[in-house]
Formats: sequence, structure tokens, C-alpha cells
Amino acid sequence: MFMSGTDQKVSTFSRIIFFHIPKTAGMSLRGILVKTYREGLHFNTSIERDISSANWNDCVARIKKMFPQELDQHQVFKGHMLFGIHEILPWPADYITFLRDPVQRVVSHYRHQCRLGIHPAGHQIDPSRPDWNLGSVAATLDNYQTRLLAGTNPDLPFQCCTKEHLEAAKANLDRHFKFVGLTEQFDLSLMLLRHVCGWPRRFYVSDNIAPADSIQFSPAVLEEIRRLNHLDQQLYDYARERFDRLVDQYGTKLQAELTLYRLGNRVHRNLHIMRHKIKQQLGIERRWPMADS
Repeated sequence: MFMSGTDQKVSTFSRIIFFHIPKTAGMSLRGILVKTYREGLHFNTSIERDISSANWNDCVARIKKMFPQELDQHQVFKGHMLFGIHEILPWPADYITFLRDPVQRVVSHYRHQCRLGIHPAGHQIDPSRPDWNLGSVAATLDNYQTRLLAGTNPDLPFQCCTKEHLEAAKANLDRHFKFVGLTEQFDLSLMLLRHVCGWPRRFYVSDNIAPADSIQFSPAVLEEIRRLNHLDQQLYDYARERFDRLVDQYGTKLQAELTLYRLGNRVHRNLHIMRHKIKQQLGIERRWPMADS
């Protein structure tokens, strides 16, 4: 992913914790962070699959092992994580995150697991079984946004997320998150993020787009997914109300800004594609992947 826009010194921005919930368009935002905070170090949680107690404890240990001088050079902490990483940092940092419609997120996450080979070919979700035929990764499709934002133990069993976890997640959003965007309104979220965090304009090319596949979900299974993820739905609705209030705060000016931004981003994307095609034809760059993870 490549960005464009006016460069600005990182020292004008506060430190950021990008709380990347899987399958919420986070890779596109990570590219913007790289460009915006180019003069500071970035800490990546490096949790590429689903969070477990083991890989999360390893991540926390990596931070704790840093010497103070090294830690102080970091401006961004980003990646898949549990809530609470701020508690081991020696200075304040602003959380930002994106939430997604729960059913769409689960569908995307399940398809991603299938592409990784976590589920065998021809696998199907089966709500009649205790673990929905999902095995060890069942919990990642069960109110996962609530689980992560509540800082829940990764070993919490499937279908054991509760109203208390939801209230903890809401409280964490209110107390610690400077910005909460919505995947379904990604461009508008970027416009709001610019105002809230004072970032310069950054264009982007969508990253981590899943390729088309043959995995289909029946209406009955989709309804069961929505029923199972009722806590995530309430959390998403809560975040959407907060988002809408922020949109109202900036009024019609924001909509005009969004229209111009989308026009500019369309030009940027076309130039990006053209540049890569030329490089491929000249043999100076390998084929550009649209991403499949």
C-alpha cells in the first residue's frame, strides 16, 4: 500500500495504539499510520492469526524487555491485541480502532480461516453442534469484538461471553479510545480521524481484500451468526451512535470534504495501478498482489 499527502513531523502527534480487530479493514489504516508516523518507531504485535494466551503473553514480554530509551522511540503500537496494552507503557497513548457489522466480520473471518487451511476443504459451520464445527477457533467467531475490547482472557470458551464483557467493552471505548471508526463507512471515518487526531490527508489503496471464493452461507446460518453475536451487535450499535454524533458535530463541511477526498482517492488508486502495471511489464517488480489474507 502506498499513501500520498502532505508530510508532517511526527512530533506534532500523540502516541497511538491502533487496536486492530481482525477483518475490519485494519490493514488499510496501518498503511496510513506508517506514512503519518514515518519518523517514529512502530511496534507490531506480530499476531498474524488468532490471539491466544501464549502469543499475547509473548507480545507483552517483548514490550517489557525493551530498554526505556528504545521504548521511548516508539510512536505507534499496532496490530491484533487485547485491551490493556496501555497499562505497561510508561507514557500516555491514544487508542483508535474500527468496528464492523458483526455478521459481515464473522463471515470474513471464517473465510480467512478457510484460506489459511484452519478448516478443511468443504468445511461448513454447523450451529447444531456445541462448537458449531469450528473446533479450537470457535471463540473467534463468538462476539470477538466484545471479547477483545473487554480485555477478556483469550481462553474464554465458546458461547461464554456475557453482558458483563459487553459493559466492560463499552466502558473501555468511553474511557480510553480517542476515536472509533466504522468499517462500513471507512472513508468518512478517515475524514473524522483527520479532525480528531490532526493528521494530514492520506490517500490509500485498499489492502488485504479477500479474493472471491465459493464459500456460501445459508440465510439460516447467517441468522444464527447474528443471534450468537448479539453482544457484538449491541457494541457495534453503541459505537455507531458515537460515530453519528461525531458526524453531526462537523456538519455539512464534512460531507463536502468526503466528496473531494473520494475523487482524489480514485485518481490516486488509478495512478497506483498504472504504475505497478508498467513496472510489471518492464520486469522490475513482481506481480502486484491485491492481498489474500
